[in-house]
Amino acid sequence: MRRNQQGFTLIELMVAMLIGLILTLAALQLFMTNQRTFSLQQAVAELHEDGQQAIRYMVADLRQAGRGSAIAGAIPPIDLVNSSNGANDTLAIHYWGTSTCAGDTYPTENEIHNVYSVNNQVLQCRSVLTNTTVDLLSGVESFQVLYGIDSDKDGELGVTQFVTANNLAADSVVVAIRFALLLSSDRFRQSQSASTTHWVLEQKVDSSDSDLRRVFNSTVQLRNYDWEGV
Repeated sequence: MRRNQQGFTLIELMVAMLIGLILTLAALQLFMTNQRTFSLQQAVAELHEDGQQAIRYMVADLRQAGRGSAIAGAIPPIDLVNSSNGANDTLAIHYWGTSTCAGDTYPTENEIHNVYSVNNQVLQCRSVLTNTTVDLLSGVESFQVLYGIDSDKDGELGVTQFVTANNLAADSVVVAIRFALLLSSDRFRQSQSASTTHWVLEQKVDSSDSDLRRVFNSTVQLRNYDWEGV
């Protein structure tokens, strides 16, 4: 007696292989998308961490601007000789302290001049006292600074206008500093290049590549100023 043998036909096997291939490709596509999303989130997180760390460091230093010695009292917070504005601004602050942005420390207070500037997309700080420069942050495409001055002289503290360094005068009463950084990162390449525009305070920056970019800014109310000039 003959028994009927059952199995898969060639067509059924081919259909099963095709379905398996489609499922494999779909799973691979999902994996690649998840990997790219993770890489994007990691690059954005690192960019934000770098930017926020630089902001916090500068804010802590800027708050000391104008701090005088026990004898001198408040001094001009801005070093006009070393401050300027341009494609990238230069911010020079002035105070009495025991350490510089370059890491120099002193047992007693010294007259500190810290100069923030950008060189080859690297934010740097130079100590005029020792002429020592340290790198703070890379990927800086723009660094802009505005100075809040009080020109009413009505005895009430308040910013009447924000001006650039070139518009500061020796008798300007600076009571606030506003600064911004445009950071870029090539740690994640977007799939297509796109034209983007970022405003860094009053400066317009256009770009047309696939790098990530973010603007970070802060306004620091100075603690030390010429109260008689307010």
